[in-house]
Amino acid sequence: MHALTKIFWLFGRSGAGKTTLAVRLRNGLADRGLPVVYLDGDTMRASLCSDLGYSSEARLENHRRIAEMARLLTEQGLNVVVSTMAPEHSQRDLVSKTLGSKLVWFYIHAPLAVCIERDPKGIYHRAQAGQIKQLIEYPFDPPRPQEASNYIDTAVQPVDDCYQAVLAAATAHLYDYSI
Repeated sequence: MHALTKIFWLFGRSGAGKTTLAVRLRNGLADRGLPVVYLDGDTMRASLCSDLGYSSEARLENHRRIAEMARLLTEQGLNVVVSTMAPEHSQRDLVSKTLGSKLVWFYIHAPLAVCIERDPKGIYHRAQAGQIKQLIEYPFDPPRPQEASNYIDTAVQPVDDCYQAVLAAATAHLYDYSI
């Protein structure tokens, strides 16, 4: 078996469980001896993308930068796990175009009401208080079939089951059994 390098991009609403599953995936791949790095959307926003706002154009540029970094890392032989909201088709289209066959999408889903209830970063609370504009009403374009082939619903499955599904799908994409 020959291991490939891939970019596993987990996307969905804030509070859906992207970060939890992404960190576990990174750790699971590393435990299997695979070279892997994790790019967290919040961390990237606070560093490489700190000059960007939250307009559609700025969010598109944010995703372009993250995709380019992920591409560069795979060229160095690393697998990359990414987690961002990527709520718009335009963002996901840009990522897909930039990364091509290296990209494996994971749609991490939970209904908005569940995400608001979880609110791990307190952003929905701040949005409801008027401190963050356009978060709750911000459109989240439903994933297209090619973006939802790895659909994980964290509202109906325990986190361990969700992780096992993500790990199994990622592992299947990493090995080319024809070599």
